[in-house]
Amino acid sequence: MTSLKKHLNILSWNVRGLNDIVKRSKVFAHLNCLHADILFLQETHIKHSCAHRLRCRWIGQMYHSTFSSKARGVSILIRKNIPFNHLSTKQDINGRYLIVTGTILEKHVTFVNLYAPNFDDPHFFRSLFNIIPEVDSTHLIIGGDFNCILDPFMDRHSPSPPKPSNSATVLNNLIHSLNIFDIWRLHHPTDKDYSFFSNVHNSYTRIDYFLTDFKLTPKILSSKYHNILISDHSPVSIAVDFGMETSPYSWRFNPTLLNEDHFKETFATHIAEFLTLNDKGDVSDSTLWEALKAVIRGQVISFQAERKRQRGKRLSEIETELPVLEDQFKLTSSNLTLASIMKLKYEYNTLLSEQISSLLLKIKQKQFELSDKPNRLLARQLRGIQASRAIKSIKLKSGTLTNKPTEINNVFREFYQELYSSQSSVDSLDITNFLRSLGLPKISEDAKENLNSDITLEEVSTAIRSFPNGKAAGPDGFCIEFYKAFSNQIGPLMLRMFKNSIENKKLPETLYSANIALILKKDKDSTDPSSYRPISLLGNDLKIFTKILANRLSKCISSIIHEDQTGFIPGRFSFHNVRRLMNIVYKSKGKHDKIAILALDAYKAFDSVEWSYIISTIEEFGLGQNFSSWVEMLYLCPSASVLTNNNRSCPFPLHRGTRQGCPLSPLLFAIAMEPLAISIRNHPHIFPVTMGGIKHQISLYADDVLFFLSEPERSLPFLFDLIRKFGTLSGYTVNWQKSEFMPLYDTMDPVYANNLPFRTVSELKYLGITVPRHFKSLYETNYKVMIDNLKSDVETWRVLPLTMIGRVNAIKMVTLPRFLYLFQNIPIFLTQLFFKTLDSVIMPFIWGYKAHRISKAHICKSKDVGGLGLPCFQHYYWAANLRALMYWRSAYPETLNSTIPAWLVIERDIQDSSLPALLFAENIPIRTFKKCNPIVVNSLKIWYKIRKVFKLPQTCSLTPIAYNHAFPPSQIDKTFLSWRENGIVSIGDLYINNVFASFAQLRQKFGLPPSHFFRYLQVRSYVKSNLPNFETYKPPEHLYYCMTSELNMKGLVSNFVECLNDSRVPPTQHLKMSWEKDLGIDISEDSWTEALRGIKSCSISSNFQLIQYKAVHRLHYSRTKLHSIYPSVSPLCIKCKSNEGTLAHLFWFCPKICKFWSEVFCFYSKVLKKDFPHDPLVAILGWAPSLETFSFNQIQSIQYGMTIAKKAILLMWNKESGPKFEMWLAEFSRVLHMEKIRYEIAGKPNKFLQIWKSFMEFLEGDD
Repeated sequence: MTSLKKHLNILSWNVRGLNDIVKRSKVFAHLNCLHADILFLQETHIKHSCAHRLRCRWIGQMYHSTFSSKARGVSILIRKNIPFNHLSTKQDINGRYLIVTGTILEKHVTFVNLYAPNFDDPHFFRSLFNIIPEVDSTHLIIGGDFNCILDPFMDRHSPSPPKPSNSATVLNNLIHSLNIFDIWRLHHPTDKDYSFFSNVHNSYTRIDYFLTDFKLTPKILSSKYHNILISDHSPVSIAVDFGMETSPYSWRFNPTLLNEDHFKETFATHIAEFLTLNDKGDVSDSTLWEALKAVIRGQVISFQAERKRQRGKRLSEIETELPVLEDQFKLTSSNLTLASIMKLKYEYNTLLSEQISSLLLKIKQKQFELSDKPNRLLARQLRGIQASRAIKSIKLKSGTLTNKPTEINNVFREFYQELYSSQSSVDSLDITNFLRSLGLPKISEDAKENLNSDITLEEVSTAIRSFPNGKAAGPDGFCIEFYKAFSNQIGPLMLRMFKNSIENKKLPETLYSANIALILKKDKDSTDPSSYRPISLLGNDLKIFTKILANRLSKCISSIIHEDQTGFIPGRFSFHNVRRLMNIVYKSKGKHDKIAILALDAYKAFDSVEWSYIISTIEEFGLGQNFSSWVEMLYLCPSASVLTNNNRSCPFPLHRGTRQGCPLSPLLFAIAMEPLAISIRNHPHIFPVTMGGIKHQISLYADDVLFFLSEPERSLPFLFDLIRKFGTLSGYTVNWQKSEFMPLYDTMDPVYANNLPFRTVSELKYLGITVPRHFKSLYETNYKVMIDNLKSDVETWRVLPLTMIGRVNAIKMVTLPRFLYLFQNIPIFLTQLFFKTLDSVIMPFIWGYKAHRISKAHICKSKDVGGLGLPCFQHYYWAANLRALMYWRSAYPETLNSTIPAWLVIERDIQDSSLPALLFAENIPIRTFKKCNPIVVNSLKIWYKIRKVFKLPQTCSLTPIAYNHAFPPSQIDKTFLSWRENGIVSIGDLYINNVFASFAQLRQKFGLPPSHFFRYLQVRSYVKSNLPNFETYKPPEHLYYCMTSELNMKGLVSNFVECLNDSRVPPTQHLKMSWEKDLGIDISEDSWTEALRGIKSCSISSNFQLIQYKAVHRLHYSRTKLHSIYPSVSPLCIKCKSNEGTLAHLFWFCPKICKFWSEVFCFYSKVLKKDFPHDPLVAILGWAPSLETFSFNQIQSIQYGMTIAKKAILLMWNKESGPKFEMWLAEFSRVLHMEKIRYEIAGKPNKFLQIWKSFMEFLEGDD
């Protein structure tokens, strides 16, 4: 694709403070309009902890030298698409200067941003220039506010020019001696222009400069002072020719347009008009679809252009008028002209505010609603400075590095063009013969019929709804939000387009196009093209079609894909693979067993599969002619362009590979890999590992392949041959140098091992888990590493402006998933010391490294019962293991191997009992299993700990009868196996209508012969001795009941966590009693429960929820509390100075607080037109019986207002004056506007009116 030459626009601006979000938004909107690439900002007034505020969507790299929130501060910001490679940074502790060095397109550059003192200080310039690098070795650009006039005659507009300052003299000498140039003066030797206007002196001066070295000066294309707007300084910019190139603009639909009713109504009409005018049967449905997209694209562009034109027209007029007036003022110094200038600037700022107000309000609303909640907003803060996606340099085929954007893009284009070129030279008959020799399984006829039936409108609608919002669009620019918004109108045409394509065996042209976005793999060389994961950004219309096919295929794929493959197969989980691997590695083996594990590293596995092989495999699995032809249609003529550094390559054709980003690709890849797995299992000379009575040969999770080899020295040659043959037919290529081989015995010939094509290791990294040879090393290689990472994380997060809820959610979002993954995959017994270590890292962070004011248990409570929902890691650990233990329930010795996971077959191989009995019968001492499988032993230790903590009975209705070690007859008498076959599995089956059944009743229900009466007596005796009052059925405890859930049910771990949390809810009666004592009021249990629940519902804002949480849980230090800690502090209220400052007094009884509450309650009485008694329970706890007379919507509004009132009280907590009603009303009005935007974005404006209409009318009337 043709690239356009582009200069680098470097801009310097003294912005005079950026803490205010409105001003900050104006500044960045203006900078973006000026097309600034590298920004030198002075007087940012941003503290280091708030530096993230300067990040916006187009800024990539940021460097700061900060001082305080009211003074100084300089920053250098670099646009995302600029290939700047950072080398070093030098900051001034006083926030005066910042020196950043790096390279741009192999050119070494030094950026110096300075804000000089506003008094005569020549020492500042001498000191600064002493630490600037030698100009001979770099390209130097110095910019900023020098607060110094270099030439008093040319650079100042004043009746009486002053004498040159000492700073000016020193600076001029330094400029001449270092051979650097004031670039604007060089370009404009006789012109006068100014960068600063002083309101005090009514004078203009030029004190903002760019200085450049002699080598860079010829490359400066232009220099310019822009209008003085927003700040009292003008931006100064230079255009530098660094040989940059960029690609033409690619259109993308802006999904925020869909938040506007006017836009949706307008385009619903456009779509209807288009279909009325063009859908007349004279063109194909595919052509009609392409035309619709083209027309809508053009109309959207016109819609946005017209809006921008109208909004920008006046701004442009002002920008034209303003320089004329400023030139007049420079000549005349007329106060009338000055007044006109001020008026235009005010109008410009007002218009600019209106331009950004809609976006700004939505940003504020997101901060209000989502701040500190577990979502992308918080995730961006936790990630810190996001790594730029700019690829700064890449290796050419010659091995040399290039950092030229065009060359980088060409390297990737050539790499992927070669990667996606077919390497196959085999005949299709060879593929067919290979596949047919394997005896591949076939799907059922019913499944085949469903898979190949006509596509329906309901499937189209379901597919559209299934995609998440916020994902990148394909080359056509249409995001999924567009299809969701107009699915009722365009869905039928899309279905017709699909059917027309199927009939013609070809999709519309735009559906074959894709953009390839690149994501650097973890810990990979960023200069190697193969280190990046290619994600195909497909058109959403194509993804909808492939999603329909994927939905169909997922329903039947498990019938043809063996349980060895768990990747992307519904109902299968990665922990099956890891647990199987660990069982094989750690189960006791004979001394002469020769077992080894081989982990393959496939080279670009998804991208290398040959299409001819995929189609042949689909046919041989019997998926049907229609389905096969649809997949063939998908791969008829696709093409792709590579995106790098905002450059997009020319499109190139694809000839192989399953595209990562296509919903169907994972399932097709699983089908493509299955013949390899089958051929391994069928091969007579690749010897399997036999454990638990079954053969273990291969385990797959998508392209992660493990081989379990017995007699590896004999098996490996045949394995190599088979993989080579499979690769020739399918395109599958193994990177042998990165593959890992772990022998589980010590007698392998070292010469043989050294000659193998892969590395021999003592530990494997598999699916994110490190599996060492020795079981005892599991903790060190996984959990200890994770704790060290956690310590590093919380140290990084300390500087973030997070509330307590934000810190809780940081642990939820980042820390919990990492540890939960270990809990689910590593079944080792963790002692209490481990969880204490976790708490020692997490809890200080949660409390902001301040004193803990309430126990951890109250923070870990669910939000539904008044907590903050901090994860209890021990509960998650137990829940993850309970999920695995659920599988033990069905693992009887005679259960068919094919019906349970392979790891479970190994684990059930125990002596003197069965896995179901170990769960629900009397505990067996752990020492009994000393030489047993360590996975089983550790799982039992975990289970026994859970039983002990939650006081679970060892015998219950779920206790099995057969194979029960606690019931010895079942171990020696096979009769009880027949009982199990007849339906008497557990003790609970012995009850009929909740009463222990007689033998006659059991005979009638289960068909037992009379000869089994003695067995009945034996069982009855066992039950009687273990269950008190055994005659009446007692349901199993809730935790036991949870273990009877379906194994494939979603959210199993969460269900267990909820169950465990509910069993250990900390009491809050002491808090209730404290409030009763303070307030002198009895609080009913129902009111207290509602108060705890109301913490979550008092507001959508987590900040307000935290206010309510702290109030209810009495976390604020009262004067009496402070007096008990520090006797020198008076216990009296700081406001009234006459009563003890208890929490109740400070929140309610103080006269200054009483007056405030009176005004708040009166306001509600006026708005709701209903008497509202002044109730401290409503004010402080958010609930009282007096609220029962109000509607649900009214209660919502009341709880909002009470929380805002407490915020006002807390803001004045340590001040003598009390909160003002006006202060509450202003905050209430602000929150109301945030609520309005929230409901509008959610498409529920009527819901907002139901709650807040009376308040809006009252406030507007009051205005």
